[in-house]
Amino acid sequence: MITSTLSTYPGKRVVRDLGIIFAYDDAYRAVRLAYNMEKYLNWALDSLAQKAEKLGANAVLGICFDLRDSMKPMLMGTAVILEDI
Repeated sequence: MITSTLSTYPGKRVVRDLGIIFAYDDAYRAVRLAYNMEKYLNWALDSLAQKAEKLGANAVLGICFDLRDSMKPMLMGTAVILEDI
């Protein structure tokens, strides 16, 4: 699964857009603070990838992180199907 903040991916082309997907941090704030942010982001990226796979995607592009709400940080991106150029 390719996950990227890019809207396109080198050497690939988007053949199908499957829509915007979201992943939230379900951990309690106290639990989240016990781990470093890198672990949280990895968990959230894994969740985003799992949602994309359920849609039949092989990539999530345009990923952005909304960390303004410290009670429930969110990641979002576009699930797509890529193929080689």
